[in-house]
Amino acid sequence: MARTERDLPCERSSKWPDAPCTVPDTSEVDVIAEVARHLALRLRDALAGTSLRAAEELTGVNYSTINKILHGRSWPDVATLAKLEAGLDTELWPGRFPGK
Repeated sequence: MARTERDLPCERSSKWPDAPCTVPDTSEVDVIAEVARHLALRLRDALAGTSLRAAEELTGVNYSTINKILHGRSWPDVATLAKLEAGLDTELWPGRFPGK
């Protein structure tokens, strides 16, 4: 069975990751994309002063994957999240309904 196409997280925000994500053609908050946005914000904070190549060494996650998460160009999976949290020794998962 083929996967359903979906927008990238950055396509749900007017200024990723600094502006909230909304459902297209509405002002309703997109709670799913908001999780990805808050995760990207936490990752950005955790990487402050660390290069993406150094983060790759610490986490085992390819630097381009980290870059895509930071820029909202991918939906991070659980394995990637676990590697990032372990390698950076920080919690990145924002929990349910971040920002509420």
